[in-house]
Amino acid sequence: MLSRETGRQFTGFSLIGIVNTLIHLIIVTGLVELFSVHPLPANGMAFISANVFSFWANSRWSFRTAVTGQRYMRFFAVSLAGLAISLIAIAISETLQWHYLAGVFLSFVFLPLITFLAHRNWTWRTPD
Repeated sequence: MLSRETGRQFTGFSLIGIVNTLIHLIIVTGLVELFSVHPLPANGMAFISANVFSFWANSRWSFRTAVTGQRYMRFFAVSLAGLAISLIAIAISETLQWHYLAGVFLSFVFLPLITFLAHRNWTWRTPD
């Protein structure tokens, strides 16, 4: 059974994830469509911007902890692990000759829970 606090954290984490996704999409499409930036660097800039926002917002609202460089490095490591999991899911779906969106869907289903648990138990873990 989840505690009320864990439920509040997961709800905040999920809502910030939705906003974070919108930020990423707005930045990448704006850079590509309005400023003719190549999609690869545009996506990189969008990822960094959204990642920093997500860390700040989750630190402030979901986990109510201080924003520190050490926490951000942990957050960034979990973010990169999430990216690796997404790429692995797509590779598996392609190996199984599924549509590539099946891998994306699997990432959307499992990644939020995996990253929430990693962040809760490592990134924003508070000393006992």
